[in-house]
Amino acid sequence: MTGIDFATPGALALALLALPLLFVLRTRRRAAIPVSSAAALSGARPGPRLRLARALPALRVLAVVLLAVAVAGPRRGDARTIVPGEGVDIVLSLDLSSSMLQTFGDSTRLAVTKEVVREFIRTRENDRVGLVVFQQDALALSPPSTDYAALDRMVADLDSGLLPDGTGIGVGLAAALTMLQESTAASRVVILLTDGEHNAPSIRPEAAAALAAALNIRVYTIGVVSESPLERGREIDERLLRAIADQTGGRYFVASNPGQLQDVYDEISSLERSRITRDAFDDYDYFSPWFAGAAAALLALELALGGTVLRRSPG
Repeated sequence: MTGIDFATPGALALALLALPLLFVLRTRRRAAIPVSSAAALSGARPGPRLRLARALPALRVLAVVLLAVAVAGPRRGDARTIVPGEGVDIVLSLDLSSSMLQTFGDSTRLAVTKEVVREFIRTRENDRVGLVVFQQDALALSPPSTDYAALDRMVADLDSGLLPDGTGIGVGLAAALTMLQESTAASRVVILLTDGEHNAPSIRPEAAAALAAALNIRVYTIGVVSESPLERGREIDERLLRAIADQTGGRYFVASNPGQLQDVYDEISSLERSRITRDAFDDYDYFSPWFAGAAAALLALELALGGTVLRRSPG
């Protein structure tokens, strides 16, 4: 929970209006009654009724201060409230085909991908993350979850050969969409990573992309490629990956070294944070009505007392 603050703190300056009001009320005098001598009254002390009557204007001054506080909007709340059904659900769809064992920097494509994905998972706060792997077929390993420790262990244990070899981009995407189909999150995203061309006799990638667009699920595609443009053209179908991303409102990224792959996941994370502030909205209890009510009560009390028990006799 946060402490007390004000929606419009500058409005507190209105309380300064109480100063000239206090000055006017203290210096205002009723018309004096002429007497021949005040010597006889010099030792007289004012009675309780007179003292209360003199203090009566303080109620008006205090009412002005309370009204200024009410206008400033005092509030207390939790600025990190999670609303059920709001947020980002992300499914990571990872290619585990044998080509992912090729050298990539000082390691292999798969090893680097696993480290980058594990870091991506560790930096989540309230996003739910699911995991799908694919080769010729797809395997759903975890539905969207905030159990990041379990997800981390799953990714760490991934290896090529879990499924018949091949690159089924369509089935890898379709399996991820199935996970997100019933999601009520405000933002639903698939991040699909591959280093090859679709070559599996399964769901066509174009059909899966059309389904993603119909479900309003963004697909970010990542091509892990060689640094050589010549090799890159033979390894991967960039036209297809770009078309999938464009059709669903996502983006296509290229990673030809470990640093670029890390940058890609960082950029995707930044893009999603900028799209929706799902877990950081202001949920406050406002106390303005209480202060305004108290000010009105003080003004009413002043009028009631000034017009009845503390009413001065006409001079």
